[in-house]
Amino acid sequence: MADETTRGTASFISEMGVLKRVARTGWWFTGNKAPESVAEHSFRVGVIGSVLAMMEGVDSARVALLCLFHDSQETRVGDIPHIGRKYLRAAPNGEVTADQVANAHPAVREGVQGAVTSTRLAKLRRRSSPATRTSWSVWCGPSSTGNRVTASPRTGSTPASQH
Repeated sequence: MADETTRGTASFISEMGVLKRVARTGWWFTGNKAPESVAEHSFRVGVIGSVLAMMEGVDSARVALLCLFHDSQETRVGDIPHIGRKYLRAAPNGEVTADQVANAHPAVREGVQGAVTSTRLAKLRRRSSPATRTSWSVWCGPSSTGNRVTASPRTGSTPASQH
């Protein structure tokens, strides 16, 4: 029989599978009726982040990990578009992640929480390492607002909340 941490880890892995069914809501503002899923977005961000990290000579595996888990909380709170964040108050990402991995293996708990904490620090521009700086550039780019808008590979349109 599996122990509590094995069941908790399996539960976390299963929950992450839900991300393939969570649509990114920012695309709806552009009229795209078939937006990418959060899982598709996270994969693409991971690829972009690791490639940029390779080009910058920093830890591409660390950057890919940060990118992979940056939206993992959306299994529980959904993908809140940037325009809606002014009006909605979700629990902090670190708190959601702590609940998600509460019963997981200690190494999984520490690794996932560390990735989310690093990601959130990057989003707050607390850039303490080259890997964090590179992951920051993946979803924020050079714009003054902190949002980089790129065309959808499916439609060529640009969403209001893409990051």
